[in-house]
Amino acid sequence: MHIEHEEAMREAFTELDRLTRLAFRSDFATQADINRLYTDGAAIDQGWHFGPHQQQWEFLKQARSQWECDPEAMRQALIESHRAPGGRLDAVQRRSIEQGRVLATAARMRFEPPGPARGQSERGR
Repeated sequence: MHIEHEEAMREAFTELDRLTRLAFRSDFATQADINRLYTDGAAIDQGWHFGPHQQQWEFLKQARSQWECDPEAMRQALIESHRAPGGRLDAVQRRSIEQGRVLATAARMRFEPPGPARGQSERGR
């Protein structure tokens, strides 16, 4: 994958992630706005899913999803990828794992509702 294609993919994926997060916000204006966000996101996804870099796109989507579902496994994958350069993951995949981490962290920081700290009950305050 040429660097200019990778940069375009990362930019498109960041936009897809932003649109997806906006669609899930409970304070978004109307159902029509939400539908527009999904339509715009689907257009981005389809363009890359059916393009020449489909495997890299799907890897990036999976990495982002895994950071949400199992961040500890992804931390381990990232650590292992840096310990053994030239191993199972190539440089583009390592950067995709890192981009997934950055996006997942940003999403948690912006949209996690306030409440008790993990493992702390309301009564324990």
